[in-house]
Amino acid sequence: MKNPRCTVWKNCDVVPDGKLMNRCLPNYTSRGSKNWASCNMANWKGPYSHLKSRCKTEKHCKMSNKKTVSKDQVDVNVLHSKMPYIWRFLDTKTRRKIVKLARKPVKEINVVR
Repeated sequence: MKNPRCTVWKNCDVVPDGKLMNRCLPNYTSRGSKNWASCNMANWKGPYSHLKSRCKTEKHCKMSNKKTVSKDQVDVNVLHSKMPYIWRFLDTKTRRKIVKLARKPVKEINVVR
């Protein structure tokens, strides 16, 4: 029997914003991010690799037929490597806001919808 609570997509590019699928690296989008979970973080080499054993199988999940790929998404590694160059082209007001948010504690920044 298929599990109606979990969904699997054909590939990592078609996962919608705010959703996640195992085996996919995290991505940033203009409306937030996708694939940010402990299983997805385990795909990165480093401090998260021990979480791989806790990942649940998606064998009994329902398959989604979505085929459209969002054009406003970027891989996390790509964005992190290009951020120093992108920073130069941001408006001073935007830079100021980013620095102001970075100085705040996570508890104050993390707003649950």
